[in-house]
Amino acid sequence: MKKISINHVWLFWLVPLCMFIFVGYPQLKKSYGLYENRVQKYEKEKIELDSLRNINQPSAKANHRLKTLEITVPITEKVILKEQYTYYKTGGMLFMLAVLFVAIFGSSYLASKKKNAPTNKRIDFVFEDPAQDAIGQSVSWEATKNSGSNFYSQQLKKTNFGYKISNTTTLKAVPLAFFFIGLNYVVWSFIEYFQLSNIPLTFMKAGNLFFTSGGVFMLVGIILTFVFSSTTQLHKYKRSVIINGTLIPFQNIYALQLLQKYVSSNNSGGYVCYELNLVTNSGDRINLLNHGDKEYMLSDMMKVSQFFKVPVWNHGVV
Repeated sequence: MKKISINHVWLFWLVPLCMFIFVGYPQLKKSYGLYENRVQKYEKEKIELDSLRNINQPSAKANHRLKTLEITVPITEKVILKEQYTYYKTGGMLFMLAVLFVAIFGSSYLASKKKNAPTNKRIDFVFEDPAQDAIGQSVSWEATKNSGSNFYSQQLKKTNFGYKISNTTTLKAVPLAFFFIGLNYVVWSFIEYFQLSNIPLTFMKAGNLFFTSGGVFMLVGIILTFVFSSTTQLHKYKRSVIINGTLIPFQNIYALQLLQKYVSSNNSGGYVCYELNLVTNSGDRINLLNHGDKEYMLSDMMKVSQFFKVPVWNHGVV
């Protein structure tokens, strides 16, 4: 049986998509139909209330109806407004999820199209044998990172100063989705409060409203943005590699190490991932790239090797 790869990851969206089509959408349609009926009833009662107020000498029955409508119409108006804000919040969330879907699978499609373009040339690369090198004999082949991804999550980009390594759009979209979904709920919750509540908004009440609406999602998105925003620079003018503020001079870079690892996962059982590490003159290893797309890893490996003018030691990747 062929193992599902990242190119077929859209299949995993069939379950939530079918749930929405056959369960969520009919329920939303039914709920919206009831909402429309309430709005129509409210509009009729509001017109009736205005007409009763214009009667100079209403009968006992009309007067009783007037008092009833003066109580029920404002209550119904508030209920309808609360339902409207619920639809605004839900619609905003669905919009953000749609944007996330387009960003993830759009970037995945473009990356796959670029990788499989017919204009790409296959280049035979000669790896050197670490067993023939004194430092290579002592270097560990254990993974430097216990985690990783089974898709193309890090990209090597050409810049004016050399290269930079950053996360792909697929990975960047996740924290942004958390942030904007949370922001959507927070904004509508505060608008709803100002419009429907007669109680002044205190600092404690604002904090409670923030955290009980979407504030937690916003904070998670901000934290993940900082976690995923780290970049590595290969700076030809400074003659250094800059990783999280740490400078590694070019003269200290001895070789590159390419290895394959298996990352365990409780959900899928695990997946294959690849690492490209710097090897220094002292035998230390510093991770440069860590993701699951072998073709992109090999392509970026050759660019980095040519940039540093150092050999590559390979362990079972090709």
